[in-house]
Amino acid sequence: MVTNLLKKIIGICIVSMVILGNGSYAQDKIKDDDLWKYAMLNEVIDLMKKDLSAEVNNMIRVQEGMTGPRYKELAQTKGDTNKLAAIDAKNYEIKFLELINGLKDERTKAIKVVNQELATKMLGNRGKTYKAIKSELDSNADLKSRYEGIVASLQRDSSSD
Repeated sequence: MVTNLLKKIIGICIVSMVILGNGSYAQDKIKDDDLWKYAMLNEVIDLMKKDLSAEVNNMIRVQEGMTGPRYKELAQTKGDTNKLAAIDAKNYEIKFLELINGLKDERTKAIKVVNQELATKMLGNRGKTYKAIKSELDSNADLKSRYEGIVASLQRDSSSD
């Protein structure tokens, strides 16, 4: 379900890039279409993170002998062999933790690449527009209000599918 929604969002992003072009950034004003693209980018990244979380949770659920609390205890060791020994980690638990960490690392790198590519290509201006919007959202109440309206609209649109 999350994967299909992710595909739809990415498709919308690609179509938006073609229709709206790279967009230009005026130093003095952030345009609504740039703000909309920024919101779409964040929506895609959030969906990718949720998809990763769902996959990890499913792997924990189907792994024989593994529970959520036990996985959390193992994860808190960050793979430190002394800490793993202190909590009596079994060999299969250590291998499972390594498997999960490998998946997380791989997917986190992919998320960063997607974020960087969309920030530079979808918003244009070599990522400067992305950075400007990101920093302005913290201090500009009007911009934050416009952004939240766009996000609400995107969420309504995606929930109607």
